[in-house]
Amino acid sequence: MNTITDITQQAVERLMLDMVMVAMKPEDQAIPATIKAAKYHLEAGGQRVRAKLALHACQCLGVKTEDAVRIAAAVELLHNASLVHDDLQDDEKLRRGLPTVWAAYGKDVAICTGDILLSAAYGALSEVSNPKLIPQLLRRVHERTAMVIQGQCSELSAKDCAVTDLSQYEAIVIGKSGALLSLPIELAFIASGRETWTKRIQEAAHTFGVGYQMVDDLEDIKTDTEKQNLNIVLVLQASGEGQQALKLARKFAQQYLDRAISLAESLPEDSGSLLAEFALVLGKRLKAD
Repeated sequence: MNTITDITQQAVERLMLDMVMVAMKPEDQAIPATIKAAKYHLEAGGQRVRAKLALHACQCLGVKTEDAVRIAAAVELLHNASLVHDDLQDDEKLRRGLPTVWAAYGKDVAICTGDILLSAAYGALSEVSNPKLIPQLLRRVHERTAMVIQGQCSELSAKDCAVTDLSQYEAIVIGKSGALLSLPIELAFIASGRETWTKRIQEAAHTFGVGYQMVDDLEDIKTDTEKQNLNIVLVLQASGEGQQALKLARKFAQQYLDRAISLAESLPEDSGSLLAEFALVLGKRLKAD
C-alpha cells in the first residue's frame, strides 16, 4: 500500500484554509466572523478519513499529487460543512472536545460558516491540471452533496416518525455518511479516467458507511435514546426485536464491514485497500466492546 506523507496531508490542510481565506477582502481590517469560525472549526482537527481515502486512491491510480491534494481538500471541506450544519440542527454543543461553531459563534455565523466551507470545496477543484475534467468532477460533487442533504433531511424527519425498517435506516445512513465516503474514491477514478468503476466504489463505500454508523450507534445508544436520534438498536427494537436488538445490531455491523472489505479489495490497483483497512479497524473496535 502506498504511503500518504505528512507533507501531502499538510498541503491539504493549507489548501482548505486558503480556500476559506479567499473570502477575505483587501480592505478588511480584521478577520470576518465567518472566516474566523471556519478556521476555528478546521484547526480543531479530525481524523481526515475522507482526505486520506482520496490521497491513497489517487496515489494508487497515478493521479498527480497536486490534483490529489485538491480532491482531498474538496471532500474534507464538504464533510466539515456538513458537520457545522449538523451540529446546529442537532443542537450539539461540543465537537472534538471543543464548543461547536454555533455554540462558540452563534447560529447565524454557523449557517454562513457551513456555506463558505461548502463553496470552498468547489473552489478547491477549480484548478485541477486537466481543465476538461473539471465539469465532470464538479457534477459528481454536486450529486453526492445532494445525497447528503437529502440524507440529513430524512434523519431529521425520523425524529417525528420513528424508523422501524432496516432498509429505511440504511437509505438514510447512505445519504448522510456513505455519499461522502464514496466521493473521494470516485473523484480519484474520474481524475485517472476510470469512471466505469463508479458502481463498485459506491457499493464498497456505502456498505462501509452503514457498518461505520452501526458501530457508532452501538457506542452512543444511551445518548441517542435520550435525544431520540436515529440509532440501529432503536430501529431494531421498534421493529419488534426487543432484547435481541443489541446482539442483532452487532451482527449486522460486522456483516456490513465484512462485505465492505470484500468490495474494497476488489477495486483495481489496490485503490480500495485503505477503505478495507478502516473497515478492519472498526471490526476490531466492535469486538472489543
